[in-house]
Amino acid sequence: MNSSELHEKYAPIMHFSGEERFFPMAVEDFLAYAALYRQGEDAPLVSRGRVQPIHLRRSHAQDTFLCSLGGGPMSGVDVARHWGTDTIKLLYRWSRSPIYTWSETAARRAYDWFSEKTKLATKYFWWNKLLLRDDQAASPHGQRSELPRFRLPHDVRDAALENYDHSQGRRRNTAYYYRTVQQGDYLNLQYWFFYGYNDWANSFNGFNDHEGDWEGVQLFFKLDASRRPIEPPAYICYLGHHSRITKPWHHPDIQKTGTHPHVYVAAGSHASYPESKPYIIMSLYNLIDYATGDALTVDHAEWRRRINLDEASWVHSYAGSWGTRYWLPLAWLQKSVGMVVAAIPGEIQLPGVSAPRSPRFDDEGQERETWANAAAFAGLVES
Repeated sequence: MNSSELHEKYAPIMHFSGEERFFPMAVEDFLAYAALYRQGEDAPLVSRGRVQPIHLRRSHAQDTFLCSLGGGPMSGVDVARHWGTDTIKLLYRWSRSPIYTWSETAARRAYDWFSEKTKLATKYFWWNKLLLRDDQAASPHGQRSELPRFRLPHDVRDAALENYDHSQGRRRNTAYYYRTVQQGDYLNLQYWFFYGYNDWANSFNGFNDHEGDWEGVQLFFKLDASRRPIEPPAYICYLGHHSRITKPWHHPDIQKTGTHPHVYVAAGSHASYPESKPYIIMSLYNLIDYATGDALTVDHAEWRRRINLDEASWVHSYAGSWGTRYWLPLAWLQKSVGMVVAAIPGEIQLPGVSAPRSPRFDDEGQERETWANAAAFAGLVES
């Protein structure tokens, strides 16, 4: 079988959790109600409803972003002023010392499933740079009951849902993006899912909300002497929160119907998992992904669109974000924690609520390891 045809043979069966309202969609449906902005400019580069893939292909700047809200993006101050004192103080400490060194000691306190086998997966979580500092992770009783939440206002989520529902019409236009690439001794088959909104914090007591959401699942086929993929795949890798779970294809945790793997999608965060259950992520803060699979199922034959990601005109050039990114003046941040000192210049990008970039580019605008060297990200080869 031609490697480009494998995506249909192994197309995933997706199980969604109760109360989930956002499902994998085609980006053109999202662009139909989005505008394109640049940081610091009030007027959009392309107005709402007029954004086309060609505009993204021409937009190489990392400070550009899409906004799917009819009234335009809020400012970082508009977002942060609704957060509690603990969250503001956490941001202030982080802004004063943004350089982050992952601490295994702190990670062991925060993740009760931490082990040598899961060390790399634990290391990838995006929030580590905020929370996994020894002074933050320490606790007299080894447990924190309250986690700072990076929420967007409820009306933002409501507007995102209204726009999404309107874009889908009477029948959901479910879509996946796929890509095949040879990396070392493997053929890597990537499935990427785009969601219009992540409401993990507001709707499911998670850590953060943001517009736009890219998640995925990847398969790894060993190559024979002629560089052809050997079926079935050797491994499957489930992506979520910048981290991953990698399992051999025949592992008992991996559920399949024929050649099609079952994927359980966490409510709100859209992280992908192999089993139907709640996943405790950070025991220190009781942070949970509910991948219960007790609602909508999209069977492998029910995908309405299957799109070759390498043929998407924007994927190789658009380094902006798939939703609003928020910047917060350091002077406001310093003032909000009651520091009586001179105002300091500059600003920080708000973590958590700022939308992600594309499957190719990470939050810093660099090429993702899941794109450039997915086998290393999955833990199959050394970086």
